Amino acid sequence: MYQAFTEDEWNTLLQAPMQAVMAVCLADRVDPVTFLQELKAGVMIVTEELGRSDLAGELTLALVSDMARLDSADALRGEQLQLKKQFELLGLIQTFKKSSEGRDFVVSHMQKVAAILDAKVTGVQATELKEWLMSVATRVAEAQKEGGIMGIGASRISEKEHDVLRTMSAALGLSR
Repeated sequence: MYQAFTEDEWNTLLQAPMQAVMAVCLADRVDPVTFLQELKAGVMIVTEELGRSDLAGELTLALVSDMARLDSADALRGEQLQLKKQFELLGLIQTFKKSSEGRDFVVSHMQKVAAILDAKVTGVQATELKEWLMSVATRVAEAQKEGGIMGIGASRISEKEHDVLRTMSAALGLSR
């Protein structure tokens, strides 16, 4: 665990990437298949990030490294681990009565992340991690085309996803 943080604070940071996935997935009202495809893509994107060594900043690398360590400690591997993460995220999503509650939950979580980072690390380290979280969320939003008819007229990021990304960015204290 990164030494500057309490265990609860570090766990809040560890949860942030999957929270970002959830917010983007809950942005649009889409059919169940599209929703699940976006959720799956989000989990895969976060997993891909765990293998990167070129991330900006010591804090971001420490967080990603610890997430990878937690994955390696799990008895499941590969696709089974991916499915477990998808089901865990679906389980959390099911606790909300409306998708707006889930988005509000994520905004609150991102505000906690921002408060922790702003209090515990340098501005540069905080910004690097916040920007990384936003890059993950943006990649998730780009993973599924939204709208249109049979793909015609569809956009990479829907207006509602743009709204969620702007709200998350504001919650993190980033100007976008």
